[in-house]
Amino acid sequence: MYTIICCSIDPAAAAALEHNIASTIGVPFEFIAFDNRTAHQGLCSVYNECAARARYDLLCFVHEDVRFLTPNWGGLLAPQLQQTATGVVGFAGSVVKLRRLTGWNTCNRDLRTNYVQHMRGSGHPRRINPQREEFSPVVTLDGLCLFVRRDVWQTTRFDAATFPGFHCYDLDFSLAVAASGHTNYVCHTVLVEHFSEGSFSRSWLEGMERLHTKWSARLPMSATPLSAAELQRYDLQGEAFFIRFMWQKGCFDVRNLHDALSYLRRHPASLSGWKLLPKYLKYRLRHLRRSKA
Repeated sequence: MYTIICCSIDPAAAAALEHNIASTIGVPFEFIAFDNRTAHQGLCSVYNECAARARYDLLCFVHEDVRFLTPNWGGLLAPQLQQTATGVVGFAGSVVKLRRLTGWNTCNRDLRTNYVQHMRGSGHPRRINPQREEFSPVVTLDGLCLFVRRDVWQTTRFDAATFPGFHCYDLDFSLAVAASGHTNYVCHTVLVEHFSEGSFSRSWLEGMERLHTKWSARLPMSATPLSAAELQRYDLQGEAFFIRFMWQKGCFDVRNLHDALSYLRRHPASLSGWKLLPKYLKYRLRHLRRSKA
């Protein structure tokens, strides 16, 4: 029923993932672990190559540092995936993608999530489902785990030419599937665990810039219709969130104090703007402490 595809740089981690899937999925599956330790291929290339030789019609592209926590999850996901209108299904996504530069998380209020994120030595449940849905419609999805039917992938393959590395493949793929007329979803009936905090660097930013260039004519995109006022509110909050997010990740060369002051001058009544200054001090001090450690 499922072909599980994993791009691996750690055979032990891939073996642990395969064992976890075998003990939890509850339906037939095959496991394809692409050993990328010497090839160093980009994720788009690896995923397309492995999907082309998949035996089953339900594809799962998953990081090797993910673990499934829900018993018999294969049967829980299959009915939604097999619906013709369904596109990509994952566990962390956003209901809107703005024209301005943002990651898959625009400003927190846009999130739909159902996973446990490990960071700073412990697991943090991230379960955001304001409508109490089993599957929440979204536009973009984070690539920790992506499910899609083979026929959807065949018409909307991962774009290895634009994204040759390891960043933004997930946002681009989910946007492309949404643009083709399918609906993407975050699944709330199956819980997974994710052990990596992600990587945010200059190459990540360059990938995001290529993403926005590629999709500039189609953005903003949203899972449900948004009014002009709602889009403006998302845009305002999204700008402040991205500034703060870059500081949190230590990327002060991407966004700095000047960006916060510029935001405040343009939006003096914004609460989000006034929160930036103490956040800058917090993350700057944290970054300095880590640099000295």
